[in-house]
Amino acid sequence: MKTIIIGGVAAGMSAASKLRRLDNNAQILVYEKGTDLSYGACGMPYYLGNIIQDESKLIARYKEDFEKKNIQVFTNHEVIKVNPKTKTIEIKNLLTNEIITDKYDKLVIAVGTKANRTNIKGTDKANIQVLNQLSDARILKPAINIAESITIIGGGYIGLEIAENLAHLGKNVDIIERLDQLIPVYDKFIAKKAQIALETIGVNIHLQENLLEYLVKDNKISIKTNKREYQTDLVIEAIGVRPNTEFLNNIGLDMLKNGAIVVNDKMETSIKDIYAGGDCVAYHHLITGKEAFVPLGTHANKSGRVIAENIAGNKETFDGIVGSNIIKVDKLAIAKTGLGIEESKKFDYNYDYVDVTAKNQSGYYPGAKEIFIRIVFDPKTGVLKGAQLVGEKGVSDRINIMALAISKGLTAKEFSGLDLAYAPPFSPVWDPLQIATNQIKV
Repeated sequence: MKTIIIGGVAAGMSAASKLRRLDNNAQILVYEKGTDLSYGACGMPYYLGNIIQDESKLIARYKEDFEKKNIQVFTNHEVIKVNPKTKTIEIKNLLTNEIITDKYDKLVIAVGTKANRTNIKGTDKANIQVLNQLSDARILKPAINIAESITIIGGGYIGLEIAENLAHLGKNVDIIERLDQLIPVYDKFIAKKAQIALETIGVNIHLQENLLEYLVKDNKISIKTNKREYQTDLVIEAIGVRPNTEFLNNIGLDMLKNGAIVVNDKMETSIKDIYAGGDCVAYHHLITGKEAFVPLGTHANKSGRVIAENIAGNKETFDGIVGSNIIKVDKLAIAKTGLGIEESKKFDYNYDYVDVTAKNQSGYYPGAKEIFIRIVFDPKTGVLKGAQLVGEKGVSDRINIMALAISKGLTAKEFSGLDLAYAPPFSPVWDPLQIATNQIKV
């Protein structure tokens, strides 16, 4: 059986590697538009900030590593057309412009995302940059080295991570965001903590500003907004991403409006023998019951494995997500799983919440730090629906505990009764999470 995989980063190469482990005889081909395979895109902001100095540290495996496992990999090859009726694809060799055709038994779509662009007047002349692929980081790295002032358009995850890293390099950093808060998937109260942390290290935050035009004056970029004009050396647009699926628009795939491919729990698309995974798909949200576009590396690697299992004839499912994420903002870790209280209102859920601030460990043990916790719950049942945490210590492990509890539908009472580990260097007798759930009375 011949499996063709379109896309060679997280989901695609996860599927290829797993399928090879499951089936030594499978014919596996990968077509990748870019030059890089299997790299850690989430580490790119830290590469720009010289936290990770060697680019090769971001690359998990090279083309040669896959070819040793009898996985054929073609880089600089862009799939431009899929024909489900004949089970063929058309591929353009980007080095020679040759168009070739290949035939599949099973097809895996793992094409990831492309960066959204403002495309406002003056974009081309101002040489505006993005950070979505490793090739983008290679372009940005030398540009950052010579720039003194850098402006980031967008206050989402990537924008904040870039800003923090560049501020630590001593750059003059501005963030321009059209909304009235940063990281909009968080409640405003939590987003404000991220803003204060960035401002503390010198990042200038400009909220509720709309871009109008880019101009180039005396080797400087001038940014016009509805409020003012900025002078800067470099502009990085970080206004989100969208699925890289335009070439699939007319083949009958079920998609969301933004182009995210709808799949079932086996990662099968609406077309027989075509699977999809990674950042180009919509995942089933366990709380809302709706399909959600949440592009994260965790989902990409899991979905690739599930695809391989099902192609190999095994019954494996990816049941869904609760939107768990975490971001570093200077000394703070800011994390979320499930729904925020403001997010829940958009779905007309009548949820409630409690806020608690407690020590991450026993107060008498040296080094204790405060950790802020917001728990969202259903007031009728006490079922936990979301959590947001902010602190310098103990956030990452606790958000994962909450992700498990929310995924399994635990009530506040059930959570308060969990037998969590305790020792003074790691937690108070009552863990901060249980201090929060103890406040929930149903």
